[in-house]
Amino acid sequence: MHPLVEPFLRISLLRMRPQDLPASGLLLAIALLAHTVTGIAVSMMSLPLGQSIAAALTDTALLVVLTATLLLAHGHRARMAQTLTALAGAGAVVGLVALPVTAWLHATTPVGGPPGAAAVALLALIGWSIAVVGHVLRHALSAPLFVGLAVAVIFYWISLSVLNHLFPVGS
Repeated sequence: MHPLVEPFLRISLLRMRPQDLPASGLLLAIALLAHTVTGIAVSMMSLPLGQSIAAALTDTALLVVLTATLLLAHGHRARMAQTLTALAGAGAVVGLVALPVTAWLHATTPVGGPPGAAAVALLALIGWSIAVVGHVLRHALSAPLFVGLAVAVIFYWISLSVLNHLFPVGS
């Protein structure tokens, strides 16, 4: 496995902590770029290219703003680079897994029809994503897992609300 990808895969599997990553501006930039690119690819399943780019940039910006606000509010400025790197890189890993699941969902779910196995897989993917974000945030905040998970759910809800408002599917 590529040495650049392995740490993010390990974080995505809850086997590595954000503080185990180097505090590197270059690694942070690569992770943010990967997060944005995978976001574009996933968004293109339901949005045109221009809106997909805007949605992915908005999602990445929300990740940065929400994380920075949380860490600054709790006096953990020094943890910013590693936390954002972990969240963006692990988010890119989850996004790569989301590509075939999203394609499967769009290929098998008729408009207005009942959700099937693809929808269940997507729900599992969302649960995994929240668990990964909760894992990273719990370490960033030095808090119990339930606190990290609660904050992850709040982050997810805010991001979903903003993205659905700015980029409604089918518009």
